[in-house]
Amino acid sequence: MAAAIAIAVPAVAAPASMLAGPRPAHLLAAAGMGGRGDRPRQLAFSPDGKILATADSDGTARLWNVATERQIGAPIRLSGAQVLDVAFSPDGKVLATADSDGTARLWSVATHRQIGAPFRVSHVKVRSVAFSPDGTMLATGGIGGAARLWRVATRRQIGAAMHTAASDISQVAFSPNGKILATVYEFSVALWSVTTHRQAGKPIGAAPHNAVLTVAFSPDSTLLATAGNNFGIIRVWSVATHRRIGATMSAGTTDAYGIAFTPSGKTLVTTDTDGTIRQWSVATHHQIRAPIIPRGHPSFGVEALSPHGKILATTQFDGPARLWKLAAAKHT
Repeated sequence: MAAAIAIAVPAVAAPASMLAGPRPAHLLAAAGMGGRGDRPRQLAFSPDGKILATADSDGTARLWNVATERQIGAPIRLSGAQVLDVAFSPDGKVLATADSDGTARLWSVATHRQIGAPFRVSHVKVRSVAFSPDGTMLATGGIGGAARLWRVATRRQIGAAMHTAASDISQVAFSPNGKILATVYEFSVALWSVTTHRQAGKPIGAAPHNAVLTVAFSPDSTLLATAGNNFGIIRVWSVATHRRIGATMSAGTTDAYGIAFTPSGKTLVTTDTDGTIRQWSVATHHQIRAPIIPRGHPSFGVEALSPHGKILATTQFDGPARLWKLAAAKHT
C-alpha cells in the first residue's frame, strides 16, 4: 500500500444505521466491498484508478472494479498463510502481497496467478510492501523491526537491512522521487536513503504527543505528512530538515489512520476512527469544506486516494471498504 496501518479487530456486520435511509451524497455505492463474513484491512488503487485491491480479514487479497464495485475474479488465497498488505506495481500489471508466513509474493493482475518464487524475507510476518516508483525494487517491513529492499527481477535483497529500534514495522513507503524510504514503527517514522540504506537524521514522532500511525509523502517528495492519535493529530514535516511546518491539524476526536496528498500536493485528505473525512489546505493548514460525516459514524481505518484524487477508498473496523466522491476543494 500503498500501505497504511492495519489493526486486528473482530469482524462484525456493518451497522444498520449506516446503511439505513438515503445514501449519503458522497458515498458512491451503499453495498461496499468485502467478502462474505470478512472485511478489508488494507487497500490500494491501481495506477490508472480502475481497480482497487484489498487485503481482507479472511486472509485473502481481492481485486475490485472501481466503476461497478464488483469483485474481479476469484480471491487470491495462500496455503497456510494470510495476505496482510497489497501494493500495485507502477505499470499496474503486478500485485505484491505481504504475507504472514514471512514472505512477499507477486501476482499477475490479469490472471491472479503467482509470478515466480516468493521473496523469503524472514521467519515471521511481513506486514507492509511497497514498489519503488520505477518498479525495479520492492520494500518490505514487518515483525522483527527491519526494512529490506529487494530486486524485483532477481528476488535478491539489495544491500543491508535497515534496522529500527523496534520489534515491528507497520508501514513502508517510498518517496515519489524514489530516493527515500519511510518506515513507521512504534509510533515513530524513520527516513532512510535508498542508495546507502542509512537513516537520515533522527526519527520523527516518538514523543507522547507526536505519535505517528501512518504517513504520506507529498508528490514533490519535499514534505511528509503524519497522522496520529490524540484527536487525530496531523502534522506536516520537511523531509530535508525533519522540522515541523506550520500548525498541527486535528482529523477528528480519536485516532487518524488515513492520510493522503492529492495529486496537486495542495490538499491533504484525512480519515479518523470517529467516522469523519476531512480535507486540509497544505499551505494554510486550514480545513477546506465541511467534513464528510457518514450516517452511523463508521469507524474508519486506512484510506487510499485514487490517482486522479477524486475518489477516496476507506476501510472500517466493522464493515466493508467504501468509495467516497471528493468534491474539488477551494483553497484559501
